[in-house]
Parts: sequence; structure tokens; C-alpha cells
Amino acid sequence: MTTSHAAVAEADAKRPQAGGSSFASTTSQPPGWSTMYAHRRSVAARFGCWHALSLVRRAEDVAVDSAPERGAMLEVGAGARRLAVRLASRRPGCQYHSMDIDDTFAHDYHDLSDIARSFECVVALEVVEHLPFEQIPGWLAALAERLAPGGRLVLSTPNTYYPPAYLRDATHRTPLAFDELGGLVEHAGLRVERIVRVHNDPVHRRWLRRYAFGWLFRMLGLDFAPQIVLVAERPASRSAAGG
Repeated sequence: MTTSHAAVAEADAKRPQAGGSSFASTTSQPPGWSTMYAHRRSVAARFGCWHALSLVRRAEDVAVDSAPERGAMLEVGAGARRLAVRLASRRPGCQYHSMDIDDTFAHDYHDLSDIARSFECVVALEVVEHLPFEQIPGWLAALAERLAPGGRLVLSTPNTYYPPAYLRDATHRTPLAFDELGGLVEHAGLRVERIVRVHNDPVHRRWLRRYAFGWLFRMLGLDFAPQIVLVAERPASRSAAGG
């Protein structure tokens, strides 16, 4: 993970929302405890315990699978734009756009507030954990605002049940369990439709951790998958959102 991800997340959250639409303005305030708890419980009830979440090998594959055959994807915190290569090979009809405040690489946008259009898919991999908690609702609202109706948001973050994934990076500010992240996303007016864990070790390690020692991980309340990936959809109308 590049240091630009932390800068992208914090800079975007501090800026005013572009356009000032009611969708963003009604979801940008931090939720109260009871509201957040209700959203979190709703997500947990639908997806179950952390060890019940399906395993995938790469967060990028989930992002590409969530992209439309035709339309446009925006990647926030795009870094070297590696996702564009995967998208071009599997979704050639989907236009890739990137945003990053780091000008090391050429990007379509360097400021989220400059983006006035909508996209069928918005992706932010390993970005949200760099934000203070109180800034996350506004940032998610800004991403949701740039989704077309029916569009999908794809987020990844370190798995809190695999502590090294979060603790090894000093720029991480907010650990988010999968149901907490899902609750915040649904507070932003979206509907969470998929949550998975990422584990990409060699075959023999995957077998040992998942089958031979899976019972031990569950007993200890720990996981072997370092990331979670969440996919949410913006409904055709705000009233159709979950929560």
C-alpha cells in the first residue's frame, strides 16, 4: 500500500461535497451510536460470523467482477493504475478512470471534488482505514454521490480478525470490522450485497489454514485472511436502500 492512499482519503474527507445534492448532505454526518449499532446489526444478521464469509484470492478480482460490461469505473486512490490492466482484459467495454492526489502517475482526477459525473462502479481499495472515524461518513457519502443509480461501490480494508494486516502500517487510523464497515456504507444510503475475505497463500498453506487448522483459528477468534472486500449498490431511489 502506497502512502498516497492515506493522503487521498484524508484530503477528500476534509473537502466540501461537490454539487451539494440532498443524497450527500443527508448522509455525511457521523451516525449516532444507536443508528450505527442498528446498521451494524442488520449487516451482521445478513452475513453471519466472520468465518462464514466466502474466501477470494484477490480484491482486484472482486472489483473487476463488480464492473459493468459497458459503462465507467472510477478508482479512488489508484496509485499505479494496476487495476486498469485487469479491467481492460476482462471488461473491455468498461471505461477506467482514476483519481489520486499523488501526481507520480498520470490520473484523470487529482481531487474528488473535481468529479462532476457519475460512474457505474466506484472502487477504493485499502483507503478507508487511513481516515479518522468521524471523517468516514462524509467520505462514503461523497463516493455514493458519484455512483449512478444501480451502480456499485467496492471497498477493501484490513481484516480486524487478522491483526497484523492493520497493525503493521502506522498510517492506519480506523480498524473496521466487516459489519461496522457495512453499517457505515448502508448509513450512506447504499445496500451491501456482498462481503468476502481475501486469502492468497500458496495451495498448501491455504489447505492447512482453512481445513487442518481452521477450527483453531475459530476457537481463538482469529482469521488467516488479511483483508475483507465489500460490495454495495446504490438503489434507484434512496428510499430503497437498506437499513
